[in-house]
Amino acid sequence: MFNKAIKQTLAEALQKLQAAEARAVAVDRSTATIEFKPDGTIIGANENLLTTMGYRLEEIVGQHHRIFCFPDYQASADYRKFWQRLAGGEYIRERFLRRNKQGLEVWLEASYNPIRGADGRVEGVLKLATDITTQVIREQEQSSMVQAISRSMAAISFNLKGEVLDANENFEQAMGYRLDEIRGKHHRMFCTRGEAGS
Repeated sequence: MFNKAIKQTLAEALQKLQAAEARAVAVDRSTATIEFKPDGTIIGANENLLTTMGYRLEEIVGQHHRIFCFPDYQASADYRKFWQRLAGGEYIRERFLRRNKQGLEVWLEASYNPIRGADGRVEGVLKLATDITTQVIREQEQSSMVQAISRSMAAISFNLKGEVLDANENFEQAMGYRLDEIRGKHHRMFCTRGEAGS
């Protein structure tokens, strides 16, 4: 009976371990991952991370995370605080601008996850990341286009009810209104009576 209980416990533990390994394989297949010591020294990385950043594993193991950062950020108080927060056990998730081996910009949506040992102290940091460079470039291009339009054309935006949400300076000058005078007003105020009634 005692032997049966041990076998049952071992079988359950093995099943949990296999499920955890399957989850780790799924994450490794779909996500760029890299592991650090609490001070930022690189311990290991998966193929997705290496491909994204343009390195081979032997080029980065033992190096500090700063190899992925531009010089102005490397030298900043924000960067020092970033690693202090992680070493203190704080989880950090956001968009990060990083530098690949060729010195080019790489944008990552990433989380830095402190890993605690049995004693509760931070033993390492696991970073999970997705390359969003193409998306960020597209957003920047769209923003640049909107800014160019705003500089060269009169532009106004409305909600679905036809109420003014925003207007650029060119619109204000062309129509003779300030934004605070028209925000929330219906677009019919810019129409003739005949147009407004149609």
